[in-house]
Amino acid sequence: MEMILFTDIDDCFMATRRKFADNTPLTVASLDIHGEPRSYISDKQQALLDIFSKSGARIIPVTGRSHRTLQRIQVDALLNSWKIVSHGALIIEPNGEKSQEWLDYLNHEFPLSSWSKKLAILNHQISDVLDSQQHQAKCHIVSEDDLDCYVCIKCSEDIDYQQVFDSVLSASYLDLDEIKIHINGRNMALLPPYTQKQLAVEFLNHRLNKDDQALTLSMGDSLSDIPFMKHTDFLFIPAKSQISETLSW
Repeated sequence: MEMILFTDIDDCFMATRRKFADNTPLTVASLDIHGEPRSYISDKQQALLDIFSKSGARIIPVTGRSHRTLQRIQVDALLNSWKIVSHGALIIEPNGEKSQEWLDYLNHEFPLSSWSKKLAILNHQISDVLDSQQHQAKCHIVSEDDLDCYVCIKCSEDIDYQQVFDSVLSASYLDLDEIKIHINGRNMALLPPYTQKQLAVEFLNHRLNKDDQALTLSMGDSLSDIPFMKHTDFLFIPAKSQISETLSW
């Protein structure tokens, strides 16, 4: 039986060094923008990945990483198939090309030009909030070529991230209608309705598994991953994750 695994990457199959115990054997899994080690994969994570890889499963990353950032990953098994990047805004084919079928779908279902204008206004307004309140944070629009994906707020280290995010979200003049909020550490993403992991997974699952004969699996660590994970037959979560810590056993 064909097997398809839709999986988040960070904090599932790799993580920064500080998230591992000191004596954990680690291998470099991802590089930063300067080519220095950024994330690592443990022996146990590698063993789990090998189980899926050796079974012939399609391993499909479903990640907040951009396509460019995903290419800094050093683990080949995570790069051999389709990829869902930028929180679901873009689907990449196995050959590395953007899925034109997905882009055609987005253009048909969503007013992308209108959303580009709205994101530009939102980004400018948030920048004004950050400047006027002298927050140590910056905002910018994350784009994949000509597709504007979302607005990102990135805080400096060693500050109260939540205070920054609260001050932005409490600004009464911001139009957050249809916007979803995703917070990960010192980053906050404001996602338009077409930038949703769930939407991309549903689309790609239908594309690859039209007759529903494949065994579909999913893995994620964040509560925001649950919507896309629910589109598969079985769900996996790391023992130490936001999902597991939230569950009432």
